[in-house]
Amino acid sequence: MELTTDPALQAAQRLELAVERLAGAIEKRLSAIEAAAAVREAEMVSRAEVATLSARLDAALAQLRGALAEDTAEKN
Repeated sequence: MELTTDPALQAAQRLELAVERLAGAIEKRLSAIEAAAAVREAEMVSRAEVATLSARLDAALAQLRGALAEDTAEKN
């Protein structure tokens, strides 16, 4: 960057530097957002795994309800 005494050119140079800093900051922020999204995606459980776990939980609840019903029937 050349040194100048022209106020308009100085303002333009300052503006150019500010835009370059802003572009760098935006680039860093976007990289951080992309990295965070990749981590979240890697930590997610697939729908199939959730469905399997849900089915197992439903089966376990059905067994518990059955056992409670038997226990209640025996006591009466």
